[in-house]
Amino acid sequence: MNRHGITLSLLLLFTAAACTRHPSTLPKYDKVPPFTMTDSEGRSFNSASLAGKVWVADFIYTTCPAACPMMSARMKTVHKETAGLPDVRIVSISVDPKDTAADLKAFGSRYGGATPDWIFLSGTADTVHQIAFTTFHTGDVLGKIEHSTKFALVDKDGYIRGYYSSLAAEGDNESEDHGIPQLLHDLQTLRKD
Repeated sequence: MNRHGITLSLLLLFTAAACTRHPSTLPKYDKVPPFTMTDSEGRSFNSASLAGKVWVADFIYTTCPAACPMMSARMKTVHKETAGLPDVRIVSISVDPKDTAADLKAFGSRYGGATPDWIFLSGTADTVHQIAFTTFHTGDVLGKIEHSTKFALVDKDGYIRGYYSSLAAEGDNESEDHGIPQLLHDLQTLRKD
């Protein structure tokens, strides 16, 4: 191989390495504390079942008129891309403590959930406040219901490792940098860690 061929090979190698994110380069935010909520079948859900899994969380509520249906439609894309992966879960948490298991089941069924790997949860106002506001910093239920439209990525040890736009349209700069494609890429990176 001549000198130009070697230079080109090295350039391609360094470019490929620069495009790959290593788990250690992802930020490490808060650790998700243990929690217990109710799933869309009315069963108690203990967060310990998420240990050793990479999971994507979002915060929705079943009577949300605009953002939640769009978010859930985008989460359906994530679900399709990760379906069948034994170490990946999707967790949609209602920020409305009035949402019942039946409400969550009906809402989730419109988007291809709830399934064993896409879990819909509700809980008391205090539990939802602890998870959504104090831990994920994505919204609050005390006073009025509000929530972020971001998806959060959690590693196998329970640390939040990234936030991603759920509403950016395909091809938007935000979508390329922080949206669903980047979320899926980072999810696969954390799976390998």
